[in-house]
Amino acid sequence: MNESLDILIVEDESIISEMIRIMLEDLGHNVTGIAHNKARALELIQRGGINLAVVDINLEGGIEGIELAEELKKERIPFMFLTSYADRQTLDQAKKSLPGAYVLKPFTEDELYTGLEMTIMHASKVMDTTVNIKDGHRSQILDPEDILYIKADNIYIEIYTNDRKVVSRQTLSTALEKLPVDTFIRVHRSFAVNRRKISALSRSSLQIGSTTIPISRSYREEFRRIMDLI
Repeated sequence: MNESLDILIVEDESIISEMIRIMLEDLGHNVTGIAHNKARALELIQRGGINLAVVDINLEGGIEGIELAEELKKERIPFMFLTSYADRQTLDQAKKSLPGAYVLKPFTEDELYTGLEMTIMHASKVMDTTVNIKDGHRSQILDPEDILYIKADNIYIEIYTNDRKVVSRQTLSTALEKLPVDTFIRVHRSFAVNRRKISALSRSSLQIGSTTIPISRSYREEFRRIMDLI
């Protein structure tokens, strides 16, 4: 990795955070900020200008680092974890947030470098399989496989997954350009669906979970062709 990164350090022990800063700068990177708790880290994240975050899992005696990881994911900031704990429970909790790397303290500069490399590689793979949707002033990262259907409502679209609804100011056609063409089918002027989520269908409608979605006459033939119903 030859590119210099702007990195946020989240570590509650001042001596360790300073050591990380020195290591990162020796590796040619710029430290944009150091946060000793979750609240301060969130402030720095909202300022922007961060390419990657190095996060201690255990902040002030808790696992706030794992909670912070969810915010980093929403902002599309790659992150790696540091921790003094190698117990299975902590590792299992950390894995759920999909960090780019997991480095145990104490660590060397070479180990930190390896963690950074793995984090960047991981982030590149994630970017290839996700879609970025603008939701107001924030970006939401969605796995297309999690999307059930999309509904157009005037100049907005509503994207439905199993656990949330994302509202974005764009057309349905624009949204579909970002999604896999072999997975998403437009079935109505106001609806597009994930074909893999269809649980039942009739001539004029289909079912995704408990939601009934109309199939308009103008899209019916193409829908049946794609679904191999002709």
